[in-house]
Amino acid sequence: MPSQSALLSLLRLTLVLVLAPFLLLTAFNQPFFDDFRNAYWMREHGTWGTQLWLFQTWTGRFTTTFIMTALNPVAYGWLAGVKAVAAALFVAQWASLAHLLRALLHTALRGSCSWSRAGWLAALLLGLFCNAAPAPFSFLYWFCGAVAYQIPLIGLLNFTALALRAGWGPEPARWRNAALACFPLLFALTGNELTLVQTAPVLALLGIALPPAGRPKWALWLAMGAVAVAIAAAAPGNWARAAAMAPPADPLHAYRWLVLVPRALYSMALFLLKPLIGVSVLAAAASGLWAGRQPAGAEFDVKPLTRRQWWAVLLGFGALNFAGFLLFRYLVVGPPLLRAQNEMLLVLLLSTAVLGWLLGRQRPRRTMLFSPPPKLSFLALLWLAGLLGAGHAPEAWRELLTSAAPFNAQMQARFAALRAAHQEKRPRITLPPLRLPYGRVLIPLRQFSTDIEFDIDLTPGCEGNINGVMERYFEVPDVCCDKGVELKEQ
Repeated sequence: MPSQSALLSLLRLTLVLVLAPFLLLTAFNQPFFDDFRNAYWMREHGTWGTQLWLFQTWTGRFTTTFIMTALNPVAYGWLAGVKAVAAALFVAQWASLAHLLRALLHTALRGSCSWSRAGWLAALLLGLFCNAAPAPFSFLYWFCGAVAYQIPLIGLLNFTALALRAGWGPEPARWRNAALACFPLLFALTGNELTLVQTAPVLALLGIALPPAGRPKWALWLAMGAVAVAIAAAAPGNWARAAAMAPPADPLHAYRWLVLVPRALYSMALFLLKPLIGVSVLAAAASGLWAGRQPAGAEFDVKPLTRRQWWAVLLGFGALNFAGFLLFRYLVVGPPLLRAQNEMLLVLLLSTAVLGWLLGRQRPRRTMLFSPPPKLSFLALLWLAGLLGAGHAPEAWRELLTSAAPFNAQMQARFAALRAAHQEKRPRITLPPLRLPYGRVLIPLRQFSTDIEFDIDLTPGCEGNINGVMERYFEVPDVCCDKGVELKEQ
């Protein structure tokens, strides 16, 4: 039977093999839909005109809309720039998870959690997420989707970490950390309505837990939250988007308050009952419990939580993970969008692992249930490896090895043909569809999967959303798609 150190090495190797294809696929990423739309809106309205127009007509997320437009590489003709952005955000998401885990478990709770352990725990959570994400493309690779959901979540994670350091970190750096926390908090509050409502239970828990000296810092963050709520409520674009997503013609629109909580609970139950998601949440809980049971020196002995503290933690946990379902049931009178479910799953995995860690530290360490023998640890590792082999990880490897390079070449040929058609002032161009052996993670195509959020290819014929976006961005009057056409790959 392998030793504990050998099992740990096997676990780390498993995590590397799970995360590697998702990161490597970023090297073949391509811009999609809103990436082009925001680019030509910038061209038509200018930098600040676009911000004002979007704020008034579609969204009050002024921080993320600025990034989607003014910092959009596609707006400057650098289509390959989305590859670098996707890779950077993937690494930033992992680093932010590690930052929060280290700040919470080591700085605030005084537990034994080195940067190395925090990094590997973050890798485990990110691996579980990538493997089970409802729509990995819209969270990991689509530039505008990643900006709308990853960046606000990165803001929330780093705000929480810095707030914990401001409350329990070294005394000389506390106000500096409190001031630094305002910057990621701004993105969490104004980047997306989902992270805005998730910030509320985080601020509430901080208000309960912070020592008296931390109350002025908490008041500063609370004031920022109040301003963000006011801006979100005043933004005409938010109400316009809500009306477009759930028009009054919807039969339940007028009664959505009456059915809000039960329908939100129903959406949450359906979400958790998806086999891969439910088992991944259990794996996150078990991982947190295992991490909490690891031996530590006397200087790291965590004081058990009181009953009042446990009630606060459990209520905060419930509010954090239920807020998104309430928000979408109110706004769209339906379940959360798949791209929002991605973010909600990652928050759920993280909070569940932390809850498991707290429970692991609460129990006596001599309990056999929480100190499994090597044979049981080996079986648990096999179970985890089986879980990670049953989701998107093998799909990502298949896509990387068979479809990523042809996809990149075919898209480069498509963009070159569109640029040539614009330069030659041709009224119409007919392009072939993507011809690939597989597509699901980076390249969602309905011919391979029916449960994807978007099909990223052109629509056959001369109509369709993607066709129209290509027409406006490349300034070609008519973009058509026909499987009988051939293009030379670049």
